[in-house]
Amino acid sequence: MKARRFVLLLALAALPALGVAQEKPLAIRGARVVTVSGPVIEKGTVLVERGRIVAVGADVAVPAGATVVDGTGKTLYPGLVDALTTLGLAEVSAVSATMDTTEVGDMNPQAHTWVALHPDSELIPVARANGITTVLSAPAGGLVSGQSALVRLAGTTPASMVVKAPVALHAVYPSGQPPFDVSRLFDEPELKTLSERVKEQEKNQKKALDRLANLFAEAKANAASQLDASRPAPETNLALEGLAPFARGEAPVVIRADDEKEIRASVRFASDHGLKLVIAGGLEAWRCTDVLKEKDVAVLLKVERLPSRESDPYDAPYANASALQRAGVRFAIVSDDSENVRNLPYEAAMAAAYGLTEEQALRAITLSPAEIFGASDRIGSIAAGREANLVLASGDILDTRTQVTQVFIEGVPQSLETRHTRLYDRYKDRP
Repeated sequence: MKARRFVLLLALAALPALGVAQEKPLAIRGARVVTVSGPVIEKGTVLVERGRIVAVGADVAVPAGATVVDGTGKTLYPGLVDALTTLGLAEVSAVSATMDTTEVGDMNPQAHTWVALHPDSELIPVARANGITTVLSAPAGGLVSGQSALVRLAGTTPASMVVKAPVALHAVYPSGQPPFDVSRLFDEPELKTLSERVKEQEKNQKKALDRLANLFAEAKANAASQLDASRPAPETNLALEGLAPFARGEAPVVIRADDEKEIRASVRFASDHGLKLVIAGGLEAWRCTDVLKEKDVAVLLKVERLPSRESDPYDAPYANASALQRAGVRFAIVSDDSENVRNLPYEAAMAAAYGLTEEQALRAITLSPAEIFGASDRIGSIAAGREANLVLASGDILDTRTQVTQVFIEGVPQSLETRHTRLYDRYKDRP
């Protein structure tokens, strides 16, 4: 993230949250309530007070003075959760000034996405208008990208948007491939044999893995020395201090890996160093269900992708989620994007078309990601005590024909106006 903007937003993050609070009780009555964590209530009432759900059921009493929303003929869902995005950090990929996902260098464990969030991003209302109310805003680039935050899609400052931070440390499993050099295509004496290239790749990969291992070892040693009263206190090292919970396996480390070999190697690396691993990408996770289940490794899946091998079935990425479901591997379905977070329900719908039930697909974009990142007591379901992030829709949220009619975040109704709707209204009557 750019240095000046980083410092400015760090100061802004320290300001009080400026979000709008719910003023009086809210009751959504008569809708088909899909709780996710429990049974569907065909004609239910959800009562909300002070931003929290206080009662859910078929016969909930509505207090006098409450705002009543008629949900008759509609379906009420918990707000959708996208567990891997760059939303709030990336705006227009072709304009570098609007991209704040990546720090300089390849080892940036100290980079915190929650101080670099852009609350006025045009992409946030677009995602929110299709039912997404919470996202994991994650850094990108390098070997260790930084730390992510769970973010609600409402608020006027970075601090007012944060649900939980830090959530996870993000890294990339090193491929060992050197940067591509076009000149090698034209300089035959410089061409290497296949075996030489493989050896070079393995050497580079080992160096990168050793750097990762040393980073976690240093974080553990630094934390231990701080607790040892018999030794002089170590110099303050914010990067190492922030890494301590990840190095001790108390908080998840998200490693991006798609290839079967890389996924299995990531699991071994995490096991050897006591890390709580989550795999991001997981294109070939269906080939690794044995080790993922054995080590209880969760996977963040993007469904709509192409197969990685020519010999793979065309639908391997689509059926990936159902293979994990059958094997008992924990997973969430993600957009892994910023511009297309709005399409999260359709990623889940594709998985439902290739083996998941609709209930399992919906859970993969609500309660499952909340469980993976330790926030299921706050988001991901409609139950007493949870944040009142609610989506009222005309039908099945996984169906592209369904219209989201109302969105509530912490009990506060959100505008469904977006850049898309403004442009539509502006040009719809143009000759």
